[in-house]
Formats: sequence, structure tokens, C-alpha cells
Amino acid sequence: MKKKILAFGLAMVMALAAVGCGSATTQVPELEANDQDVTKTTKSVNLTYDSEDMAEVAENDSFVLSVKKDGSEIRVLDKTTNKVWSSVGHGKDFNIEDVNGTWQKKLQSPFELFYTDLKNGYGAIINLSLLEMEYKATIAGIDNGVRVTYEMQNPAGITIAMDYYLLDDGLKVDVPADCIKEEGQYSITSLKVLPYFLAASDKSDGYYFYPDGSGAIMEFKDSSHYTEAELALTTYGDIMHYKNMLDVLDITDPEIMLPVFGADIDNSGVLAIIEKGEEAARIKITPTTAVIGVNAIYCDFTYRRSFTDERISNSDAATTGGVSLTYDQDMIPGDRSISFRLLEKGKSTYSDMAVKYREYLENELGVETKVEKGSIPLSLDLFMGIKEDGLLYDEFKVVTTFEQSVEILQQLEENGVDNVDLQIKGWTNKGYFMDPVAFPVNSAVGGKNGLKQLTDYANDKNVDVSLEVNFMDAKSAAGGFNERDDVIYLGNKTIYANYNETEFLLSPTASLRLARKAINDGKNSNISGLSYYSLGQYLPYNYYTNDSVTQEQAVADYRQIFRETKDAFGKVTVQGGNSYVLGVADKVTDIPSSDSGNQITTKGVPFYQIAVHGLVEMSGLAGNLSSDIKQESLKWAEYGYMPYFELTHDGSEPLMYTEYSNLFSSTYTDWLDDAISIYTEFNKKLASVWDAKIVKHEEIQDDVFAVTYDNGKTVYVNYTDDEVSVEDDIVIDPTSFEVK
Repeated sequence: MKKKILAFGLAMVMALAAVGCGSATTQVPELEANDQDVTKTTKSVNLTYDSEDMAEVAENDSFVLSVKKDGSEIRVLDKTTNKVWSSVGHGKDFNIEDVNGTWQKKLQSPFELFYTDLKNGYGAIINLSLLEMEYKATIAGIDNGVRVTYEMQNPAGITIAMDYYLLDDGLKVDVPADCIKEEGQYSITSLKVLPYFLAASDKSDGYYFYPDGSGAIMEFKDSSHYTEAELALTTYGDIMHYKNMLDVLDITDPEIMLPVFGADIDNSGVLAIIEKGEEAARIKITPTTAVIGVNAIYCDFTYRRSFTDERISNSDAATTGGVSLTYDQDMIPGDRSISFRLLEKGKSTYSDMAVKYREYLENELGVETKVEKGSIPLSLDLFMGIKEDGLLYDEFKVVTTFEQSVEILQQLEENGVDNVDLQIKGWTNKGYFMDPVAFPVNSAVGGKNGLKQLTDYANDKNVDVSLEVNFMDAKSAAGGFNERDDVIYLGNKTIYANYNETEFLLSPTASLRLARKAINDGKNSNISGLSYYSLGQYLPYNYYTNDSVTQEQAVADYRQIFRETKDAFGKVTVQGGNSYVLGVADKVTDIPSSDSGNQITTKGVPFYQIAVHGLVEMSGLAGNLSSDIKQESLKWAEYGYMPYFELTHDGSEPLMYTEYSNLFSSTYTDWLDDAISIYTEFNKKLASVWDAKIVKHEEIQDDVFAVTYDNGKTVYVNYTDDEVSVEDDIVIDPTSFEVK
């Protein structure tokens, strides 16, 4: 396609014109009243362009922002290092001229647009970069930067605006929702923003960081990523791949708990933070190929989701390979925003990126610490009961009662374990996995009186008692919800259910209502709090006409649940560590201690743990479910986790034919000695760093790690079978850790 550019370099726009960009042809649903979007004011600018058609548009103490006359390039000069960060390949170890014409245009474009014909396209997607289209660019001034409005006349017929402006520590890019216009036959589905701002070749020193599980990096000189497929990571998980809806052979998605990614390129570091629109965004990593020797990492914002459309025959969808898709008629509402925080010279490691993100959480989002000084609690789950389906009748299998729970706690106390964070599972009226029913307490495990016996004991000791509830899953056999009005609908107007339509996912609106009922029912039970299954791992949406919920609204509903629980009981525990739980949850569980093992990944790193340690209590895999309790406890020490076990009073054999057969070794007498010894060692050695914040994590020898805290303490962890010496005079025994 021949490109024709119509650019207005000297932007003659109305002085101090308000940002009223909305168009009657663009249907964008109303945002909630608590939306944080801020209307900007534009002003005319008179720019002077150099020989490259670049003009400086903003400057602060650290950076200079420049824009190209046709709006196709953005540059940031770091005045302290003289390094230029550009939306195209300037100064990087590859030559744009070496690739074909189409790729040259992509590499030199500030975005790539994906769009479709909603009426006649049968789900076919067109994707073109800016320079592959005929467009007009209008440049206007805003505080600390510019707004570039791109009118893509042919073929897309779509207009978007992008605000580029300087922060004290880098560049921020906003895509205002009310400036998007769809004036032709096409509608936007997604948008890649500055996809080559962090481009690098395989000759570069450094790596990409991405938030796969605990964190992962792809080193540029590691050849294992070469020609591999693009990796797309959905922030907060894809609800279409919800864990309890998967078949036995399905592979679970990576957990993406934080909307961040980063790059260390030749010892210059950048942390990118998706600040708005993260609920509908993907982080993509594109490795080098035989066609183009460029690595890239960027954010791809979703504006319309796709779903299988059963109403269209495959023959009608020949252009999409026999797959018929339907897309949202209206755009997912809200502005999109991403910031690129340029790190100080000499501070470009994944530890530096994690510290930068923690500073963002604390200073810009107001996240406050939930970790109390003092001893490290033993995190203990006690599993009680679950129904086993039978041919003629069902049988309720009990492996722990409330009375037996007191017995276990007493034995722990007698052996010096004086701080326990206890979570009870399988206590609900119909047992485990019979959700969303919670109260009344199941009589087979001790009923209301048994729970009182437990909480009376706990309140006299240093024991917090939380009851696990599940307001994500819903089973027909359990009841307690409306199978039409309380469940999630997809964009094709079908209910999201399992194959025989007996298991569903609850709408966030229903989750909030049911949580409020559980909070009210539990107010007189003397418990310390509630523990919420999955609400920190997955973020759903709902297309039901009578209960339409965006993921942004789901965040608001879930955070409201956590706040009301905190107000009622004092403690909130959440399974999963998605960023929206930070600052409201006291404890997060099931936090992954590794990445998902993707082919392009060089190694996993504890980015999440560095970023949030000291802000919230964390636990990972239960020690009794690990393949090696010694190695697992070392991981707890390295990552700042609580010691954690999931136990039962009786053996787990009765659970073998239930839906909870994974608890294969749980008899408390088998694990009591391990729990006591690990708790004792952790509090002897690690109590001084329990509420501290990690500032550095590094592998100082093969399988030997040093974790440095902001109070000056360093934890050395030796995974090897040999004694090692570090820092000249510090000796660490085999498979052990020390604190200095």
C-alpha cells in the first residue's frame, strides 16, 4: 500500500481548547463517577524542527522530549547519560534499512492499530502500523508535552489521540477514550503503544523483564528465544481459562499479577507501568526471527473482546480460517495509560525495577504496609470436610473437626509455636467446593458450637482464625444463587459454564452481595477474618444486560468486599496477589515462586516478592505438598514467605475419590516436627527482616543467593550440598541460610 502522509507540523489549534474529543459516531459507555480520568487542556504550539524534522516540546531537570513533524516518532533524551530513548530504532544494534519495506514502516511507527468490520467482517482482523496508512497528524501542546491526534483516513477511518508528556522520572503516554472516533466501517479492537520503544537486538547486553509468575527475564544473548513465537501475557489472567473450568489435559495460563514490564539494555534500565486500562491489556514479548533481528516488549491495549459466534456458519467465515467471531459492539470504556520510568545510571537490574514499582505503589497509589513488626506467623490451613459423590448416595468425608483443630493448636503451642495464622477450609454448610453457600457452619465438623470452641481458644492465644469462602465459583448442586441473574455472560450472550452447565462463575455484583451476607452471618462468630478464594487470581467481566460489569468495576467490587471484611473482622486474606489486592489485603496466598517455564525465558526472578515484601504477608506452596521440604523452606527464606502447611487431623485417604484428591500427604502428626523446627528457625534468624523491604536480590554463586533489605540485613541462601563462603568471612552450611 502506498503511504500518503498529511502532517501539520506547526499545529495551529484553538488556544486553550478543552479536550472535548467525543464523537457521536463513537459509542463509548458512561464511566463510573469515581473514574480518575483528568481532562487535559490543549494549547497551540509553535515548534522549530531540525534537519531530522524533530522538535523539542518539553524539558525538565532530567529529560528532553522531542516529537517528529509527522507525529511518527517520539524521543526522550536522558540528560544525565545523553542516552536517547526512541519509538524507533535509533541508537540500537540493528539497522532499519536491513529489513523489508513493511517492517521498516512498523519499526518506525509509534503504534500499531488492530480493527475489524463489526457488521460484515466475520471476525477478520486488520492490523496496520501508522506508516502503513494514509493519515493526518495534528500536534497540540499540553502540560509537559504534546498531544498528537492521528486521523487515519485510509483504510481505517479511525482517529486516536496520544498524549506524550514528561514525568520527573520518565515518559508517560495517555490514550484518551473520548478522543477515539470511528467514522468509517471499521472499529478498533486493540492498540499496541510504542511497540519498539524498548527494542533491542540479540547483540545487546541485558534482558527483558516480564511479570510471568514471580517474574521472568529473557536475556538478549540467550539463543533459546530465537525464532520462538510471540509471548502474550494477559494481566490478571484470562477468565476464559479459569482454573476450575479447565479439562484435565489443559495447560494453565501464567499468572500475571502486576501490570509492569521492563528492559535492561546495555546497562540502561526502564520500568514500564500500565497505569490505566491494565484490566484489559496484554504484555507482549516478540523475539528475533530470521526475518527481523529485533526483540520487542510492549503493551497491547484491548478495546473490544472477541467471542465465538455460533450464529454464523463456518462457510460464511472463510476469511477467518473457518472461525467465526463476534466482537463487543461498544468499546471497553476508559482511558489507557502507560508510563516508562527511566532508571538511574547504574540501577538497571530487575531488583531496581521492583524497587521502583514499590515506590510507585507507595507514593503514587498510596499503598500502605499491612505487615506488623514482631514474630513471623506460621501459616496453617486445616482442611475439614468435603462430599464424595456415590452411585446410590453421597457421603460427607470429615478429616478434621473444630475440636481436633484446637488439639493441633495446643500441640503447636506446647512446642513454642506462639504465633499462628489459621485458615479453615471445608467448614461451610455443604462442605468444600459446594459454593457459593457459606454459613451456617457444617454440623459434621462441629457446627456453631465447635467453631466457638476454636475461636475461644484462639482469642486467648496469638492465633488468627480465618474462614475460607468462595464467591467466584457456583455449583447448581449447592444452590444459593440464581443461575440466570448471578452468573457471568460472555460477549456472545451465552452463559459461561462447564460442558453440562452445572458449574458457573459468579458475576462480581453477585460476589459482593454474597460476601456481604457472609460478613453479616459471621459477625457473631468471633473469627479474625475471611479468606477469599481466587478473587486475587482472576478478574471477570459480565455482559449480562441486567448486570453489565467491566473489569474495572470488578476491581471496585472486590476491593469493596475486602474493605467491608476488614471493617467487620480486622483481617482479610486473598488467594492470589493481583495488584488490586495490595493495600487492602493483609495476606495473600498461593503466590507463585517461579515463572511458567516459557521457551523464551532465560530464568525466573522474584520481582513480585521484591516489590511487595513488607507491604503484605505472603505464602506460597504448602510445605507438605512440596517434593522436598528442605528446598521449599529455603525458597520461603529467600522470597520472604511465611512458613506454610495445609494439614488434616486424620489421614487424607478419605479424600482420594473427592474433588480434593490433591491433598496427598497431610496428617498433622507427620508434619508437626517440620512445622515446629522451620517456625523456630525462621523466627530466630528472619524476624529482623519480616517487616523490612527488599532492595536487592542476586545470585552471587551458582545456586547461592543474597537478599538485601532496607534495614541493612542480608539473607544468604545456599541451595547446594556444599558449604560455601561469601563476603570473605561468612560461611553458609549446605542447604541452609544465614542472616548478617
